[in-house]
Amino acid sequence: MDVIELLSELEEIIEKGFEIPVIKKTFIDKEQVMELINDISLQLPDELRVAKSIAEDSKKIIADAQKQADAKIKEAEHKIMGLVDEHEITKQATANANDIISKAQKDGREIKLAAIKFADDLLERVESDVKSVTDKIRQGRESLRQ
Repeated sequence: MDVIELLSELEEIIEKGFEIPVIKKTFIDKEQVMELINDISLQLPDELRVAKSIAEDSKKIIADAQKQADAKIKEAEHKIMGLVDEHEITKQATANANDIISKAQKDGREIKLAAIKFADDLLERVESDVKSVTDKIRQGRESLRQ
C-alpha cells in the first residue's frame, strides 16, 4: 500500500470515530491509527531514497554528457592535427573541425540540459508527493488533536 492509500485509510478511521458533539472530540482506535502511522513512516524513506537516487542519477547523466562532449572535442582536435598542412585542405579541415567541435559542444549542452530538466521534474514530483503526504499527516494530527 502506498502512502496516499495509507493516509486515506487514516482519514477513514478518523471520520468513522465516535464523536461527542458537545466537546467536539472524536474517539478513535489508537492501535489502528498508530499502526497506520507506522506504515506511513515505513513508506516515506522509500520516496526519499528514490529522490536521492534520482539526484545521483542526474549527476551521472551530466557527467556522462560531459565525457561525451569531451571525447567529441578530442576527436575533432585529433582530426585537425592529422590533416595535411596544405592551404585548401587545411581550410576545409579547420572548418570541419570547428563544425564538429560546435556540434559536440551543442550536443553536450543539450544532453546536460535534458538531464538537469529530467532530474528537476522528477524531484519536483517527489517534492510535491512528500508535501502532500506531510499535509495529510498534519491534517490527520490536527484532527486527532481536536
